[in-house]
Amino acid sequence: MKTLVYNLLLLLITTGAANAQLMKGKNQFSKADSLRGTLTPLRTCYDINYYHLDVKVDIPNKFISGSNEFKFTATQNFRQLQFDLFSNLKVDRIVYKGNELPFKREFNAVFVSFPKEIQKGAKDSFTVFYSGNPVIAKNPPWDGGFIFSKDKSGNPWVSVACQGFGASSWWPNKDHQSDEVDSILISISVPKDLQEISNGKLRSVIEQPNGYTQYNWFVNNPINNYNVTLYIGKYAHWTDQYDGEKGKLSLDYWSLKEDSTRARPHWDADVNQCLSLLNIGSVPILSMKMDISWYRPLTWVWSTRVP
Repeated sequence: MKTLVYNLLLLLITTGAANAQLMKGKNQFSKADSLRGTLTPLRTCYDINYYHLDVKVDIPNKFISGSNEFKFTATQNFRQLQFDLFSNLKVDRIVYKGNELPFKREFNAVFVSFPKEIQKGAKDSFTVFYSGNPVIAKNPPWDGGFIFSKDKSGNPWVSVACQGFGASSWWPNKDHQSDEVDSILISISVPKDLQEISNGKLRSVIEQPNGYTQYNWFVNNPINNYNVTLYIGKYAHWTDQYDGEKGKLSLDYWSLKEDSTRARPHWDADVNQCLSLLNIGSVPILSMKMDISWYRPLTWVWSTRVP
């Protein structure tokens, strides 16, 4: 499954980037590399159709916990499959039809065994519950991991950078770019005094126990695992429209609240002009929705995410 994913990125290249994680070459490859990069029958035996990623972010403890539901179609008969999750994160349990499944781990790979053979063409699902402290990025976005920082007013400002590093550094998935999920529901719970932004369209905001709020975002087009993201902070939000090829394009702007008086005049004036330049032929970006937000680290000044 493949799709065109459009990102507008303004990059300020920092010194020392050549020595960072994504720029390093490798002379030797380990067993862990092979498990991550090789398409074995334990990965090709299923085609991923849908995820429901549900994560709570405990900012003071830099801790995440939650679950991911896998809905898939079997491409061949099998009783075992592989998904991926970094070894520093704990797999609490894997649930299939109300029962826990046995599994084993090797480096960042998780091997799950089913009670009976799943037949080719069958549609099925299981849910992985997990928790732990994710890797903290040392030099984002060049080095992958979670980013726990603060804005100028001292409020939490949290995100994640995982292209190259791997989406399985913070959530369980089939971490191979050959299989993009068809759709995903992203549910992120954050402290109630903060806002959370992810890919897709915001479906609902639900108050949770213990002072948390859950934001539910839905992406209805294929998406790469590493593009699935979150932004947590104190944001100001406003909307606009652009006349796209297939009707009105909904624009959602999310600026850090403390910077909104500076950001809004520029975004209101410039984004529609930028989109006009992209309106060449049948560009699918102009028939969807666009979010624009401040992003941490500051080397990525602004970005747009289109589901």
